Amino acid sequence: MPDDRRFGILWMGREALAAAYDLDGAFNDITLTLLRGASPEPVIEELDELLERYGGVGAIARKDQISNWFLMNELQQIATMATIMPSIFLAVAAFLANMVLARLISTERTEIGLMKAFGYSNTEIVLHYCKLVMVMTSFGIVLGWGVGAVFGRVTTELYAELYRFPLLIYKVGFGVFVLGTLISLAAALLGTISVVRRAALLPPAEAMRPPEPPVYRRASGWTGKFTTWLDQPTRIVMRHIIRNPVRSALTSVAVALSIGVLIMAMQWMDSINHLVQVYFVQGQRQDLMVGLVEPQSSQALLEFEHLPGVLAAEGSRVLSADLRAGERWHRGQVSGVKPDDRLQLVYDVSGEIIRVPADGLVVSTKLAEKLAIDVGDTVHVEVLEGRRPTFSVPVVRLFETYIGMPAYIHLDRLNSLMLERPSVEFANLLIDENREAELYRELKGMPEVSAVMIKQAAIDTFYETLAETMMIFVSFFAAFAFALGFGVIYNSARISLSERGRDLATLRVLGMTRLETAYILLAEVGLLVVFALPAGCIAGYMLAAVMTSGFETELFRIPLIIEASTYGMAILLALASTAVSAAFVRQRLNGLDMIAVLKTRE
Repeated sequence: MPDDRRFGILWMGREALAAAYDLDGAFNDITLTLLRGASPEPVIEELDELLERYGGVGAIARKDQISNWFLMNELQQIATMATIMPSIFLAVAAFLANMVLARLISTERTEIGLMKAFGYSNTEIVLHYCKLVMVMTSFGIVLGWGVGAVFGRVTTELYAELYRFPLLIYKVGFGVFVLGTLISLAAALLGTISVVRRAALLPPAEAMRPPEPPVYRRASGWTGKFTTWLDQPTRIVMRHIIRNPVRSALTSVAVALSIGVLIMAMQWMDSINHLVQVYFVQGQRQDLMVGLVEPQSSQALLEFEHLPGVLAAEGSRVLSADLRAGERWHRGQVSGVKPDDRLQLVYDVSGEIIRVPADGLVVSTKLAEKLAIDVGDTVHVEVLEGRRPTFSVPVVRLFETYIGMPAYIHLDRLNSLMLERPSVEFANLLIDENREAELYRELKGMPEVSAVMIKQAAIDTFYETLAETMMIFVSFFAAFAFALGFGVIYNSARISLSERGRDLATLRVLGMTRLETAYILLAEVGLLVVFALPAGCIAGYMLAAVMTSGFETELFRIPLIIEASTYGMAILLALASTAVSAAFVRQRLNGLDMIAVLKTRE
């Protein structure tokens, strides 16, 4: 994570720098530009052979550099999000359009029959409702243009600030708006075409005739015993749900999908918190990691232990290396640790602390997958620094981690393979917080120290970097899910009011109060929402599983973690959208003109 307060790069003229170190004409870094279309691999082989006697540690193609690797993984995740998220949203939107239009058409049976009786063809009926869908969708498309343009600009600014691109121009081409429009229209039409087709094939005589009334019969068995405990309005609500099972189920499924989208969005914060807890807190128990200019004797740890505020010191070593298994290879690192270390652990995400054996390699599952290896297989290691030895070691254990693709070996074994004395390159320190300032002053005065990495600072920077980005995405998806839930519930209640306006007005005339008639209409919606809550939690878990699996890269993996509070918050927002939509429908119900509704339709 970038941290401008603790990391910087200083530039100065080459001649002045060379004179300061008495190295006139010397260099330690070469950058090459290849001809267009040239393959870097043959050039790297010749360059390595040429510079080996001068201490060259191996050339690296741009695609394998850490900065480029990090960026490419991020772009891969953006591509994944651009594929999965719109697919989920468009599928939900198509389902909702189908549900709303199906109920709308059911209220217009008579009008459809009249149109067909006056000579309108099936094609004209289909075109009529397709135009209706397109008009409805067009409002969302125009709104989506504006929101998408603003959201895209905000995202571009975030990436420009995070990666410090020298030039990053935000420009949305006309083709993007056209493509978004066509895909949205296609999703809406595909979602409603089956309903429109059924409306067009409805015979005029059948369409102009009101639907057959439901068959009423006395409840028996446990159903009858249960209903005797209910009051009359509640029995009316239950009968209407039972007599329209498909419609009721579709409404509950639609609400469940809106809850699922919300859980999928909020799950990211839970996953990130879990990742930090496992990787930074449980797996790394040191307070500081001190990097040395070059490997030092393991006796250097005694010096660190005597520094002010240091409670414990442990050493480790990290070597750049090419790991090969057959035709597959990976340019990464081999870390040397000791099995009795208590500060820098080889930590499996399941909670197991793995002790590195004396002879063998402990490999992450992601690296094993890339190299197609398993326990017992041999890995050929080509070290890219020092004497650049090559050696083969067996894989003795696999473990799961969320970040990177590490490989660990016993520190003493690594030093012996390097033909060197016991050495360390990093010192992991456990310190007394009350003496931090004194310790930092001592470390600044030690010439062999090249870097000091503070764990808590890394955690804070991690959250600062992600907080702004994650809050924007989570807020957007939360608003979208709330709008979905509100739209489903409001349209369901509003169409029910259109369908049952005459029945509700009749009940008012027969003596029921406004509160009782509102209860009959809104309790049905509320009960369907209650049924949708557990289904929404299941849908949210499944959507989150799809998203986290799609975001798996070599750089890091997102764990599928959903806290109980996330489910609770999603349920509360669903209930809030229910209350808001119910308030709007209740207002329309109170303003119902009973005389107009009760008039016989000619």
